[in-house]
Amino acid sequence: MGDKFHVLVIGAGIAGPAMALFLKKAGLTCAIYEARSKAESIGGGLGFAPNGMNVIAALGLDDRLKARGSPVVESTFRDERGRLLARLPADAARYGQPTMSMMRSDVAAVLTEEVYRQEIPLHYGKRLVRIEDGRGNGVIACFVDGTRAEGDILVGADGIHSQARRLVMPEAPAPEFVGIIGIGGALPRTAVPEILPIHTQSFTFTFGPSGFFGFCGGSAGEAMWWSNLPRSQPYSADELTSFAPHELREQMLERYGSYYRPIPDLIAHTSNIIALNIFDVRSLPRWHDGRVILIGDAAHAVSPNAGQGASLALEDAMYLAKLLRDCAGDYRTAFEGFEHARKPRVERIVAAGRRAASDKSIVTPLRSKIRNWMIGLMLRLVGIPGQDSAFRYRVQWE
Repeated sequence: MGDKFHVLVIGAGIAGPAMALFLKKAGLTCAIYEARSKAESIGGGLGFAPNGMNVIAALGLDDRLKARGSPVVESTFRDERGRLLARLPADAARYGQPTMSMMRSDVAAVLTEEVYRQEIPLHYGKRLVRIEDGRGNGVIACFVDGTRAEGDILVGADGIHSQARRLVMPEAPAPEFVGIIGIGGALPRTAVPEILPIHTQSFTFTFGPSGFFGFCGGSAGEAMWWSNLPRSQPYSADELTSFAPHELREQMLERYGSYYRPIPDLIAHTSNIIALNIFDVRSLPRWHDGRVILIGDAAHAVSPNAGQGASLALEDAMYLAKLLRDCAGDYRTAFEGFEHARKPRVERIVAAGRRAASDKSIVTPLRSKIRNWMIGLMLRLVGIPGQDSAFRYRVQWE
């Protein structure tokens, strides 16, 4: 079937390369087309849950990825003075793989290196501008540089602002601003002596009247942190690029300078601080149209508060490739089965990410104390079962 069925994969972030590798594993041919140049990187840090790591392990890439990041043994929840509210273990033995924290670019690099090693075609500078019907026998992707590519199906793995989604589902809901600006950065661990090994092996979530602040280990030798600034409207692209790192640092120190150490030290020693509007895609009426299907953030972008965006995208890639293999190229059956199986899980997690974002607002000291008491109570009651429902999920390839 590999010589007869060819897949066009749009996007080379995390979902796209994973999709290509699983298609190759399934015996199907494909090529990847990415809008950005090869020199451009994808930024930001991420927490990589065990369900995502299990997908990486199915590709035989787990050891390579572990070498780039920091293992996480637990999540701790604290108030602004550092008092413990709750603790959730992240037991690798329980879930098959550890939770990891690292930069998004590390995950993309490991996947892309394997794409090149397996000689899967990957084309940069290919900005999708049109999708055409291949006269009933396929689909044609047309790019802004005038080139075209033809395949049997097209997989849109081009992120939350997906051009593939816009082209085939112009009536679909646009990504929705969740009311939060994400601000954060990474720094060498050696820059902050107050960072202890226990800090880099834990996701530390801090809730106080001035807002939320999180920190953990990052890529090898680094720590990283992030915060949420509530805002009614997203910043414009010009506004985001106009922020100077020192201005963001001063704003963050003003807001979080009274929080327990090492929080002020993390902010003070970070040279490059970035700000991002946070969007999600709560629910699309459908994920496929004709010979085109969406996966990852293109279909169901989840707020970073859920800690599941990259993992869900990897699950999508593995599951869709498996269905295309098992359906022997009957893409209609594969598409319908994919959406039916995946939609309930991912939309439940997207909703959970929304709820988590609402817990991170700026409130009065009294309301902060009440909120923290509720957070501690709920995590002790339902934290492990809730974590299990996300982390235990496995795609069975065989």
